[in-house]
Order: sequence, then structure tokens, then C-alpha cells
Amino acid sequence: MTESSSQKTTAVIPAYNEEKTIESVVTGALKHVSEVLVVDDGSVDRTVDLAMKAGATVISIPRNIGKGYALSIGLTTAALNGSEIIVCLDSDGQHDPDDIPKIIEPIADGRADMVIGSRFLDAHSRDLIPAYRRVGQGVLTIATNMGSAVKITDSQSGYRAFRRDILKTFDYVETGMGIESEMVRSAARRGLKIEEVPITAKYDGLDTSTLKPGGHGMTVLGSVIREIRSEHPLLYFGIGGLIMMIAGVVFGLYSIEQFISSKALPFGPSLLAVMLTALGILFMLVGLILNAISQMVADSNNLRANGR
Repeated sequence: MTESSSQKTTAVIPAYNEEKTIESVVTGALKHVSEVLVVDDGSVDRTVDLAMKAGATVISIPRNIGKGYALSIGLTTAALNGSEIIVCLDSDGQHDPDDIPKIIEPIADGRADMVIGSRFLDAHSRDLIPAYRRVGQGVLTIATNMGSAVKITDSQSGYRAFRRDILKTFDYVETGMGIESEMVRSAARRGLKIEEVPITAKYDGLDTSTLKPGGHGMTVLGSVIREIRSEHPLLYFGIGGLIMMIAGVVFGLYSIEQFISSKALPFGPSLLAVMLTALGILFMLVGLILNAISQMVADSNNLRANGR
């Protein structure tokens, strides 16, 4: 083991049917951490046996639930076992275990509470990502950053590390792939120090996701939208309301133009103009009201947290 600090460090690796790669990932991680904890998410192949053979401690979930669920179990277990720094990496061989010292260094040095291994900080690493994944991950990162004070470059990277003390502040809701975005937004909301370090991910010859890219993207985007609706209702309802109002104005202008030219008011466009404009105003009012309520709840929670 070649840890960069004297602090106990655990690698948490969620796994689902990764018998081809789990052994090498565990062996590589053990060079840099005190222990490796593999959380098997209901695998039906030899993932568990090979992980144990490589030297990992294995927690087995009876049935496949999702990465978020497996990750939350692993993080909680590692924290309860006394690990001061916890690093997470994927089990499919996409992440290089030799990057672990680089990932945990900002935490060991006290510069960060959470570290994300970004595939977009280095131009060469970015170019290795298939084009369709770059586009999808870019969209999801923009969505994750929306309404957040912290702007990161790679919200979907599963290669990340945490200081033990901050894990109790996370509210694990997502059981699937939305866990990465949920953690980023949760950390940013609590004012935690997030740092990114460049990493290179491997894609050639790997089946890097148990979900198809489209399904993965929609799952994560749905998670982010739900969070924005909860945290920033004015943004969520305001954008929808603004779009409806603009559409209403467009239909209204068309109806006016038709009335001037033909002296007849088109029924359909006119009705749409009234309905969309009214709905747009309603959505924006709902957003304002829910935003005020959300702010009062947040202020109340802050007062309780500060013991007032």
C-alpha cells in the first residue's frame, strides 16, 4: 500500500456482473488504500468470488437495485468502520486505480471535502471519450450546475473521494445512476469545498455501463430536474411559464395579423394565445410562491442547525 497520508483510506467499488474486470480493479486499488470494499449489487456471475479472491471485503445485496443504493451502503459502511478518506471508483475497468493518490491528495492536504476525477480538464482525456458520450455528459453537467453556486466540469464521473465527516450531510435519495449529480448538488448546497483533478478514463473494449447511454442520460436528467423543482421552484416553473408566455405571444401576434389582413379572427390560434399566456402567468406565480416557501424552510433549517 502506498497511501499519500497516514489516514485510513477505503476504496468503495459498487459492482454488478463485473467478473471480467473486478479482480484487476481490486488488486490495483489495494496498492493505494487500507482496504477495498466491494458492494455487489445482485450480480449473478462470479463477481463476488473474484473480488474476495483479490482481497476485497464484499457486501452482497440480494437483488439488483442500482448504483446509488450500492454506493450509499458502501460509503456508510466505510465511514462506520473508521475510514477517514473514502474513494469511489467504477468496477468495469474504466478508472485507473493508480490515480487514487491524485484523487485523495486534496482531502489529505485539507484543501477539499470532496474531490471529483474529471475527464474534461485535460484535452487528451476529453478526446478519448466517444463523441456521443461527450455530448450527453456535457448536457447532464450543465443541468447539474443549473442553479448551483459551484460549477464543475464532469458531474457524471464516478471517480471521486470524500472526507468522512461530510458523508453524514448527504441525503441519499437516488438509488440509480442519478447518485453522482445528487451528491454534487448536495455538496454545493451545503457549501462544501469541491475540487476537481484530471483523470483519463478507458473506453476501448469496455462495456462501461449497465444502462444504454440514452437510458442512463434520461435517468440522470430526471433526477436533476426533480432536484431543481425541489430546490429552485422559481427556476423550474419560471422557465416553463416563460416558454408558455412566449408561445402565447407568438400565437397572439399571428391572430392579430390575420385579423388585420382578413378581418376575421382565427379561432384556434386565438384560443391558444389566451390559454398559453394564462398558463404561463400561472406557472410563474406558482414558482414565486413555492420559492418563497422553500426559502422560509431553508432559513428555518439553518436556524435549527446553528442552535438558535
